[in-house]
Amino acid sequence: MAGTSTIEQRSIDFIPPEERHGGPRSLLFVWFAANTSITAVVTGALFVVLGNSALWSLPAIVVGNALGGFFTSLHSAQGPRLGVPQMIQSRAQFGYFGATLPLVLALMIYIGFYATGLVLGGQAISSLLHVPATLGAVVFALMSTVLALFGYRHIHRFSHLAAVLSLVVFIGLFARVLTAPSASELMQDGSFAAAPFILGISLAASWQLTFGPYIADYSRYLPAETPRSQTFGWTFAGSVVGGSIAMTLGALAAALGGEEFSSAPVAYLADLGGVLAPVVLVAVICGKLTGNTLSSYGGYMSVATIVTSLTGHSVIRPRHRAIYISLISAISLGIALAATDNFIATFTDFLLFLLYFMTPWSAINLVDYYWVRRERYDVGQLFARDGIYGRYNTGAFVAYILGVVVQIPFMNSSLYVGPIASWMGGAEVAWVLGILVSGGIYLALSRRAGIGAPDPVVTR
Repeated sequence: MAGTSTIEQRSIDFIPPEERHGGPRSLLFVWFAANTSITAVVTGALFVVLGNSALWSLPAIVVGNALGGFFTSLHSAQGPRLGVPQMIQSRAQFGYFGATLPLVLALMIYIGFYATGLVLGGQAISSLLHVPATLGAVVFALMSTVLALFGYRHIHRFSHLAAVLSLVVFIGLFARVLTAPSASELMQDGSFAAAPFILGISLAASWQLTFGPYIADYSRYLPAETPRSQTFGWTFAGSVVGGSIAMTLGALAAALGGEEFSSAPVAYLADLGGVLAPVVLVAVICGKLTGNTLSSYGGYMSVATIVTSLTGHSVIRPRHRAIYISLISAISLGIALAATDNFIATFTDFLLFLLYFMTPWSAINLVDYYWVRRERYDVGQLFARDGIYGRYNTGAFVAYILGVVVQIPFMNSSLYVGPIASWMGGAEVAWVLGILVSGGIYLALSRRAGIGAPDPVVTR
């Protein structure tokens, strides 16, 4: 059986009932660990940089994480029911070949966040072991690659360790930040600006939405009868609580540390730890390792799905799996080693810009799953080139393109600021429109075309 090997044998193929295992509570640890990473801390610092006070950053962080976490948790609930990776299921909406579009966009996000994670993780290893940061990045890439190669079961197991360690360390760091001499002054600053507040909400929501294209990959081995409410609930709790804690720490640290934090966030957090600085660095490494492994594993799933679309296969051999994961790690490491501080900032902006193109995909996927086909798919047909889901779905592309176009006047990023966003003082609501328009149009076109569930139950 594929499930008895130490190294995961399954790839993008269907997980049969006899290989399902685990419980939904494990999702709490996976997504708490993934969200309490140094990247999330740095993202939280942006709330203050954008113009929010430390006090008003907190509700924006919680609201944004809750909004984004709601949608990604709905994706997570698809895993046990279908037993296939998230992006394979996109073939039901976009068609067998049409799903390549969101797959390529998702792959770019995986590689980008993997690369930025290698920079921050490499800094942590550099500080802990007193080696050059470039060597630290190489070591971190090897660690991420090995964990991704071992696969699903070991990713879940490692996340338990990373989540507990991160929670303990973050509690200690909060104690240091909140007892700093100037902390009370920061929390008494009640100045409020609407545009940065709304932009902060969108930033936190966007952070959560980045997990959408691969969040079901880590619930697909759960038994099919796992209650949807439990899969959703544990994912939501881990994502929202973890993301909110990390971003809150980042906002407070940025307000207290200023340029010292912005220029060297890893070193700043280690200094906060005092004599326990090595423990802080280990926690940073473990938390970031979880996130980087998810990017490597998710990127491999995307590449495998694209390749099988071209070759007509439905299974990836272990040897090819190792090649794909290693290739993704090598590309990400190359970007990380070539990066400068300015490059990382620009590249992060580019990755966030890509999210304008991923929110319409998320809306189409969720509407199709919950409202059009009502959780019922012929899973075997997802692997059929000329199956019932077709090669391309024109309705999905129309909904997707209009969902992107409607966002343009409302976009607010360093790469482009739309006229309406500028008129609104920089307030960011584009992603909301992308979800509503894409989802609404796809639902209307699907009903007109008579698209519905092919069978009363999921079939292989």
